Amino acid sequence: MDKSRMDDDKIRFDGNASGEIAVHRLTGRMPELQRRYGLWIINCSVAGSSSAGSFRNCPVRLFEFYSLSHLISGGGRGWIENGRETDLTPGQAVVIAPGDRNRYGGSDTLPYVEDAVRFCGPAADMMRNAGVISSGIYNLGGVRRLLPLIELAQDPSADAQINANIALQKLLVDLYNEHRRRNTLTPMEELVAEIKSRPDHWWTVEELAEFCNLSTDQLRRNFLRHTGMRPKRYLEELKLRQAAELLVSSLLPIAAVAAKFGYADPYHFSRRFKNLTGVSPERYRREYPGGLADTNQLPSMNSHSPAS
Repeated sequence: MDKSRMDDDKIRFDGNASGEIAVHRLTGRMPELQRRYGLWIINCSVAGSSSAGSFRNCPVRLFEFYSLSHLISGGGRGWIENGRETDLTPGQAVVIAPGDRNRYGGSDTLPYVEDAVRFCGPAADMMRNAGVISSGIYNLGGVRRLLPLIELAQDPSADAQINANIALQKLLVDLYNEHRRRNTLTPMEELVAEIKSRPDHWWTVEELAEFCNLSTDQLRRNFLRHTGMRPKRYLEELKLRQAAELLVSSLLPIAAVAAKFGYADPYHFSRRFKNLTGVSPERYRREYPGGLADTNQLPSMNSHSPAS
């Protein structure tokens, strides 16, 4: 990987070509300040990139330290022991605890671009024993929340190092709380949250049903009961409402706004947008300058909107 890192010499990779598990070993000694605190940020990566297809070439691995990787762009695929392979999308984070087998990297078509930190220490071990840290895939969002932490970790002063550790612990607790909140959602609530987190994706009914472990007929019935709308209508209206907000809150060209919501053809986007709002995207932007548009007042799509 081509990465901007600190303290790479603290980690050694023992790889082989025999198909055995590859071990990433911790070789450095914890500095005195971090030893007293009980937590050591070993190294960091900023916008580190592994190529498209790298997941396929990634061996099964073990880390002797904790790893937190935030996928900031591109796409990926991941696997953690006792789980199944899954697609990874920007905004998701991969947490790996020491000794847990794992693989993750770029998807077949997209590179895996990450901000990441590796860390260890008895404070981290206690958080793991309490269930706060566990290997898994989490939702960290689109904001690059590791960057302020990394900036602190790169400053060798005692104050900066302590504040970096505090920031890391707070972030880990936030991930834990968000994960627990999501685990209390019903399958349909979780599905809607996932749809909202991937605004550029055009979900098929089959994908939606697989996410909820339902048949397509069950998915349609449950989705209509939960949202009052059929899946395809909900998906497009959500995209267009989010696009309306972006039109008045940014200076992005219309084509760029369309692309952010999965419309490859900006003219098709404009037609669908006018179908929802009654006006073109250009006019909508002129009519509601400065982010004053209230998208809650937008009319519903009319009856000839696509249905599933």
